[in-house]
Amino acid sequence: MKHYWYFASTLTSFPFGSPPPVSVQAFDELCSRMIDKSDLEIFPCIEEARNGRFSESMKKSAFLMSYFEFERGLRNALVVFRTRASKQDASQWMRPGDINPDSLKAAQAAQAASDPLQAEFAIERERWNAVERLSALSAFELDYILAYKMKLLIASRYASFDRNRGMQGFNILYQDIVNAAAAVDAASAFDTGVAT
Repeated sequence: MKHYWYFASTLTSFPFGSPPPVSVQAFDELCSRMIDKSDLEIFPCIEEARNGRFSESMKKSAFLMSYFEFERGLRNALVVFRTRASKQDASQWMRPGDINPDSLKAAQAAQAASDPLQAEFAIERERWNAVERLSALSAFELDYILAYKMKLLIASRYASFDRNRGMQGFNILYQDIVNAAAAVDAASAFDTGVAT
């Protein structure tokens, strides 16, 4: 695997929960100048792995394959927890792949959260930890750069969470549900001839 000594050494490290030091777009522009064209072809697989979808091109990166397995396991573990809580059959939502111990731990952290926002924070923290663990031995390699972009995506998503915007979205959604229920009730009254 090719090494990117200079480029990797210029990437600013940053801890989980802090704003990303560079935007994903700016990082992509840097990569287009610093990474070989043949290696750039694997970059779209970052989103695939992040979304738990397999792509044949992922096989070129040990990091992306490992992360994909973690992400798929996390999603499957979340399916198991959520369907168990609602007494549904999980099999229709499960995707091929195992639930490994790290994925199970991440799903448990999300389940233990006090509210949906804290659950999202817990999931992003566990994703971050997985990236750190899976890329630990890839300094200066392409996998290190792929992992860095994954961290930027995680940090960008984490930074986008805003309690006030979330409450506004919830209130809009809730009002839409109330209005739809009122419309159904009104239509039912007309159908039966009985006012409610």
